[in-house]
Amino acid sequence: MSSTTSELLSSPVVSTLLSRSPPAPLTAGRVWRSDLTPQINQLSAGLNVRAVLHLLNDDFEGCHNLAQTQEGNPYSDHLHCIAHRREPDYWNSKYWIARLSHPHLAELYAPDVAGASVSQAKKAAEKFVDAVQRAESSGKGVAELELRQWVEMTKLTKILIEMDGKEKRR
Repeated sequence: MSSTTSELLSSPVVSTLLSRSPPAPLTAGRVWRSDLTPQINQLSAGLNVRAVLHLLNDDFEGCHNLAQTQEGNPYSDHLHCIAHRREPDYWNSKYWIARLSHPHLAELYAPDVAGASVSQAKKAAEKFVDAVQRAESSGKGVAELELRQWVEMTKLTKILIEMDGKEKRR
């Protein structure tokens, strides 16, 4: 892990977001901590890192606006997918799942399947959207899915921060 990566992971804004308890709700009705928004925007970090931090802060607009500027970037498209799931706009989330393709999908959606393919990971991501939609309408299984979503978002955050650190070393 580079010093840039470790510095960013230990920064007050990132530490606050990653240590959030309880985890973020399935849908983001309002920004969790509006005081973090300008701090996220001012970070010396790549666009996807700032977008995922807005996502952790339940800031749909902050995440969506940044992700949308890089449509076609696999990680921006992934953030776009999660933002729409949390909006909630389940159909749109699945639209973005269909466009996903990056090497971390299996790690995020099929971690228990050795050698899982992108296709398998995308199917698991779609099933997750379906489970979230059912839970939101029934109220059943919400806490378990919130924890699962939190693991997804924090893993993606760490992946993006690590990638940002590698990019800065080039």
